[in-house]
Amino acid sequence: MASKVIKIGQISDLHIGEDENLVQGIDVRANFMKALNDSSMQDLDLLVLSGDLANEDAEPGAYKYVADSIKVCKTPVCIIPGNHDRIEVMQKFFDLEVHNGKCYYRYDIAGRSIFFIDSACGEVSRDQLDWLETEVPKVKGEVLLFMHHPPAFCNHRFMDLRFHLRNMLEVRETLEKFDNLHHVFCGHYHSEFEVTTNTGLNIHVAPATQMQIDPNTPYFNLKSSAPGWVTINWGEDFVETEVQF
Repeated sequence: MASKVIKIGQISDLHIGEDENLVQGIDVRANFMKALNDSSMQDLDLLVLSGDLANEDAEPGAYKYVADSIKVCKTPVCIIPGNHDRIEVMQKFFDLEVHNGKCYYRYDIAGRSIFFIDSACGEVSRDQLDWLETEVPKVKGEVLLFMHHPPAFCNHRFMDLRFHLRNMLEVRETLEKFDNLHHVFCGHYHSEFEVTTNTGLNIHVAPATQMQIDPNTPYFNLKSSAPGWVTINWGEDFVETEVQF
């Protein structure tokens, strides 16, 4: 009997504001709802919100809006914070697994395991990396990992220069130790990328639902205000991703 293909929807960098006012001239709530309700996001086994749910400073109204919106989801939802989020505010609206102020955990689904780590402060803490080194080898099969910041430069001139993961080499050194981890899913860069390291670690960077930033200039330049999101099909011996706009 063939193993189940797990379908995961990833929405990243919502940047929802405190209220219904536009954010940088964009209706970010409408963008989020477009992604959430798109036909491509039907029949999910898991929905992942991979950080920056709030716009600038962990606005409570943003989290309330997101929490209310996902209440109707029939699928489980996993959440991690981004650099514009704050755990202490998020915890008032979401059931998060937090250890020493960091949101990281393992989620098991259909006999397989997905790991989530917290890079909201711009780096991944040593205790999280130690936890991965203990927990990932316990899983016999392939695992996936979600985090907000990509653990690699992505040839995005603006984000690589100013907002990259500060300890990416330390993080990647840890991730590349695992024989059963080949796919890492991120956001943060407001642009779609796929990067493969020399050791074969595939780093998938999701576009944002807020807006897309031009990767070809070293300064901020809006490329598009259209939302983007990702669907992932995870089979026993394959991982397929499709970026949606």
